Amino acid sequence: DATPDLPSERAADAPVAAEIVEEKPPKMAPFVPPPIAAPVIVGDKLRARDVVKETVRMSVRDLLPCVALICVAGAAAQILNLGGTFLLALIQLHDVDIVAAFFLMSVQFWKLCCEIMARIAVMRNARDVDANDVARFRRVSVLEAWRTITCAYEGWRDVLFIDGRRMLSIAWNSLLTIPIPYLGVVKVLDYALCVPVYLFEGKTGKECLRRSEELMLGHRLTLLRAAIGLGGMLAAAFGLSVGAFTVICPSLPQLLMPPEPEPGSAAAKASRWVEGVVGSAGDVAAESTAEAAVDAAVVGAADVGEAAKGLFDGAAFDRVWEVGTATEKASTVALLSCAVIGSFVFTITLRHLLYVMHREVSARWKPPPPPEPAEEGKKSGLLSKLMFWKKKSADATANDESAGEGEGGAGIAPKPAPA
Repeated sequence: DATPDLPSERAADAPVAAEIVEEKPPKMAPFVPPPIAAPVIVGDKLRARDVVKETVRMSVRDLLPCVALICVAGAAAQILNLGGTFLLALIQLHDVDIVAAFFLMSVQFWKLCCEIMARIAVMRNARDVDANDVARFRRVSVLEAWRTITCAYEGWRDVLFIDGRRMLSIAWNSLLTIPIPYLGVVKVLDYALCVPVYLFEGKTGKECLRRSEELMLGHRLTLLRAAIGLGGMLAAAFGLSVGAFTVICPSLPQLLMPPEPEPGSAAAKASRWVEGVVGSAGDVAAESTAEAAVDAAVVGAADVGEAAKGLFDGAAFDRVWEVGTATEKASTVALLSCAVIGSFVFTITLRHLLYVMHREVSARWKPPPPPEPAEEGKKSGLLSKLMFWKKKSADATANDESAGEGEGGAGIAPKPAPA
């Protein structure tokens, strides 16, 4: 019979083609540069003192470009602040409470975005100089710094999201579930490399946090020691600077403090009681003495708060310009300049520390061995591991019995099968 097969029969006999499942590629960072081939610090073991030396070297090398990048980002932040203030005053809306509150929130959010862009630009500049992609002082110019900041604009949303997830994870593990500060420190160290992982490996979201925790495994104490060492160096430098200004101008600290209270006020009475000039014990009753003691404590705390507030809002420096001498004014200007330089140095050093740690740790990282395949019939998971009192399943018992028969009854002939 030469009858041809029906189309349905031919389709049934034909091999079924494998279904092609297209996996969605993971979300990557908008710009991921190629990694650096080898670590700069020589040696298999990463030590904290080597990290400190490398961080100091890179901070000195990239100081001027980083200052230019931070200043350009700060100028971009002030454009919205000053321009928006002028526009609201021009159209007479700066006195409306809702408009003023919304404008203040917008300005603070834009400042946060500019800080993130400066962070991205500083780390990318360190990597580009390490890889010889750009010259050392190329981004000192305002035009190149502006281009670098605008290129970093495309990644501020992802970095902001990563910072938010990191903050929530640290708060959840250290404050909300188990209030132990040690767990918070561990989580801070685990997630310290999230931004470098995003910039140089392209991982986002939860994968970024997991990769940072993976890289920091075994290197937490190294980062902590390096951070403490750098913090001690910066604190010593700041203390020496303040001490030098105190020696040069001894009257400056007293001038920066809030003025003495007026005679007859409660603060003056409390201070007189502390100094012991209130009077004899017979003239002052016990109740008034206790009240004066409470007033003294309150006034002391208020003095500390007023002193700190005056340093932050500028009222203390206004007193220097009003009643200070030429030496005190010059010392104040020099002290403020040192404070600004110190803030720049602290910020640049911290970002270079994280960059150096990621560069060295990622170059030394080796993937863990693949997990062993699970035995047949054995349930995986945390619940099955906790159920150690459970007996073996029937399949596992049968496999064990057959294995025992195969070993012990190797010379016994099997029973013939029934006809």
